[in-house]
Order: sequence, then C-alpha cells, then structure tokens
Amino acid sequence: MTLRVRLALWNALVIAGAICLLGALTYVVEARSLSQELDESIRAQARNLQSLFQVRASLPPRARERIIPQPSVFSAPAYHVQILDPDGGIRERSSGLGGRQLPVNPASLKQAEEGDGLFESVLVDGQDVRLFTIPLIADEEFVGYAQVARSQEAVEDALEFLRKTLLGAGAALVVLSMIVAWFLAGVPLQPIGRITRAARSVGLSGRLDQRLPPVHTRDEIGRLVDTFNRMMDRLEGAFIAQRRFVADASHELRTPLTTIRGNLELLKRNGAVKEPVMEEALQDVIDEAERMSRLVQGLLALARADAGQKLARAPVRLDDLVRVVHREAQMVSDGVAVHLDAVEPAEVVGDADALKQLLLILVENGVKYTPSGGTVTLDLHYEGEDAVLAVRDTGVGIASEELPQIFERFYRSPVARASGGTGLGLAIARWIAEEHGAEIRVASRVGTGTTFTIRLQARRPKAEPNGAVAATQSRLVRAGSPSATPVDVT
Repeated sequence: MTLRVRLALWNALVIAGAICLLGALTYVVEARSLSQELDESIRAQARNLQSLFQVRASLPPRARERIIPQPSVFSAPAYHVQILDPDGGIRERSSGLGGRQLPVNPASLKQAEEGDGLFESVLVDGQDVRLFTIPLIADEEFVGYAQVARSQEAVEDALEFLRKTLLGAGAALVVLSMIVAWFLAGVPLQPIGRITRAARSVGLSGRLDQRLPPVHTRDEIGRLVDTFNRMMDRLEGAFIAQRRFVADASHELRTPLTTIRGNLELLKRNGAVKEPVMEEALQDVIDEAERMSRLVQGLLALARADAGQKLARAPVRLDDLVRVVHREAQMVSDGVAVHLDAVEPAEVVGDADALKQLLLILVENGVKYTPSGGTVTLDLHYEGEDAVLAVRDTGVGIASEELPQIFERFYRSPVARASGGTGLGLAIARWIAEEHGAEIRVASRVGTGTTFTIRLQARRPKAEPNGAVAATQSRLVRAGSPSATPVDVT
C-alpha cells in the first residue's frame, strides 16, 4: 500500500471518528431535547386539567355538581386524556381513545400521588405512548387522577430522519475527505516520487550523474532533495575515482605482465633452468603470470563497461559465429567432447567480437567444470521471433544457493576456487548480453550439469552463396581484437 493511500485512509479514519462522535452527540442531545419537549407539553395539559378541577372546587355545591369536566373539550386532539376516581376506576376518557383505554397500574398511581406526577412509556395497541399521571386535588380534597398521554411517533420519526441525515452526510463527508486527502497528499509527496524515480533510474541505468531539481523551500522535502543530491555527488565522485583507478591500474599492468611472461617463456625455451625443482617453480610462475594477465584483461574490460563503452553495431550471422566457436573449442576441450547441436540460420545486430567472447566464456566454463569424457553442447534455435543460444554441459553443476551470485564480480564457488579462476568471466558475459538487449539465464543441478541460455532479437537471414558464408566464417576466425580473447570465467 502506497504512502499516499495510507495518508488518505488515515485522514478518512480520523474524520469518520470525528463525524461519528459529533453525530452521536448531536443525536443524543436532540433525542433528549425532543423527549423533554414532549414531556413538557404533556405536563402542561395535565396542569390545565388540574386547574380545572381546582376551579370547580371553588364553586357552590349545586353548581359544582352540574359542571363535569369533559376531557375532549379541554385537551388538544394530539393528546389522550383519562380521568380516574380515587380507587382507579375510569370516570371519563377523551374521544380520541375510542374503545381503548390507557393502562392503569396501582403502583404507578401510588407513586404519582406521593410525588408531583409520574411519567411512563407504555404501549397502547402496539404504539409507543408517553403517559403522565397526576393526582387531582379540589379544595384540599383528593378527588382522583388525571392521565394524559401522547404518541411518541412524531419524536421517533424526527429521530429517524436525523439518523438518516447524519449517516448520509457523514458518509458523503468521509468520501469527500478521502478525495481531498488523496489530492492534498500528492502535493508534498511529489518530490518523494521524483526521488524514487531518480533512484530507480540510477539503479537501472547505472548513471550516477542524475540529480533532482532543487526545491527552494526550507521544509523536510527541501532538505530531503538536497541530501539526495549531495549523496549522489559523493557516490559519483567515489565511483569515478574507483573506475579510473581500476582502468589505469589494469592498463599500466598489462605491459609489465607481458614483459614478465615473455622473459619467463624465454628462460623456459633456452633451458637456462636445469634443476627439476627450479623448472617446476618456473612453470608455476608462468601459470600465475598468465592468470594475472587474464585478471588484468578482465578488469580492463569491466572498467570500460563501467565507463559506458558502447559496443559496435553491425549485422552478425549468429549461426556462423557458433560454428567458429565450436571449431576453436576443439583445441581446448581437454578430453571433453564439444558437440554442435541444431544450428538455425540467424542474424542479429551487434558486435561480432563481443558475441564470440561471450560464447567462448560459456564454452570454456563448461569444459573446465566437466570431467573428462563429458560433453559440452552448443545449440541455436528459434523461440517465436527470438534466437536462443544454449550452452549445455554434463559437468559438476552449480548449487541452487549459488546460482543468484555467479554473475557477480570476483564471486567464486568452492569448486571454482580450486580451479584457480578469476571470477570475472560470467560478469563480462552478462555485460555483453545486456549490451545486446539480451538476458542470460542459467539452470543447473549438482552432479547433472549446467545450461546457459541467451535470448536475442534476431531475424532469419536471406540465403547467401556458399562463398559469402565461407568469407564470413573466415572473417570471424581472423577476428583478433582484445575483446575477443577468451577470459577465465570463475
């Protein structure tokens, strides 16, 4: 989940919590207010009836007997009135009750008589009703009870409308807040997005000269951009210094190593060293000088790659290149059979010398780690529109936990360390493949063998005369640039 989404969600949660709290408070306050208003209106009606009986008590006896309170006359239509005698018997009812009657509870009547009236919530024919019971006192004489009731339907309808309004408005506000938060969060996160894209671009391209445009603010984003640019300055400086050192050192070491190897070969050929022990020591020195030469050559090739050296681009007959590598590999097979499997005609755009070096690295790698009597097989076929180069061997294989690391520079497995390799060959092979827009893959099982595959964009070439094919093969054989020299792979 992105930071922008999390900010929008957190904002929505906070606003939703605030809306719920405010809505609940509003609902409780409004419910209490409506309930109090209902109770006050009922109490007012009851007080009116109580006043009527007090006035009746002040009249002469004959007039008092003739004046009988009529609830329907002295109460509004929304109210239901019921007059009880002191024993709880019903004397009068308002016409709105019809055949119904308000519930009479002796305990409630007693509480109403002891206090200043009693409010209850009761059911009358399945309808919620608010009931108020008050004693009737006439000329300091207890003459009965007055019950005034009113339906709570209006209050419930008002609260239902309030609930729906709060829920609808709250949901709309939460959605609106998420949308607003989404857009607002994007404004401060834009520099972070640029930093992310710049870091990804550096990781993919390997270019350390990319910088972010400065943000002329003194907030956290401005400091972050400035820190990122300063970090890239230091990384670029360190990388340039390291690359220059490796390139210069490799270049300067080539001449003395060539001189050392020449002098050692001269000593060996002239027989200047007679003792067997010294001859063995001389051969060890020659072998190590050759190994150092390969190491220096590999370092120089990788230094050129790090410096952004681009390979030449020209049409290359990949099938002819495979045949040439197969023929040259016979001379270094050392008891390992190098076979040529199906080879389909394929033409790619690339550097012939570099592609030849890539194949030689993989073939020599297979020969080195395949016991005598094993096989190394080259194969070139099509998969869709792409040409697939495959180099398979029946060697010792590579452990699964080592596969992700074999293309790293100077990485050597325990088996490779025993062989005396340099650990640069496969790194160079991967660079050559990437320069051609290809990906090199490896599949291996310990004790069974290893298969390297390279998929390249290719096309099927037009038929060429035999003389043209022979000329192409001859040109590949004569290719003698340093980049085509085999490099030890481990």
